[in-house]
Amino acid sequence: MLRRRTPIGLRARRRVRAGGPRAQGRRAASWPEWAAIREQVLARAGWRCQACGVRRRLDVHHVVKRSQGGSDFDLDRLVALCRWCHDQTDAPSERGRLVVTALGAGQFAFELVQHTRKGAAS
Repeated sequence: MLRRRTPIGLRARRRVRAGGPRAQGRRAASWPEWAAIREQVLARAGWRCQACGVRRRLDVHHVVKRSQGGSDFDLDRLVALCRWCHDQTDAPSERGRLVVTALGAGQFAFELVQHTRKGAAS
């Protein structure tokens, strides 16, 4: 028996038991669809991180998270990033946070926003 990595809520459990989808709302890409989308995004980027140009450990980052209205199928809001740059987009760190802005047609703007501590002298 396979164990889920994340627990699901009561409503989702009821939907799954009834033969329905786990989640409602926007449709997520299936594994074969995501593999094709990922391949397309990475090929468009020339198999390089679009922020720093590195060619290893590439991920596909959602500029607009699915939970905030983004989609797996909107290629103009999917960017190829190396693991290091991708980590910088998801959580503020002492190095700063990488903010990605979609410009359209597979083009993106990148800005490194420095984290400031409360009470720190300028």
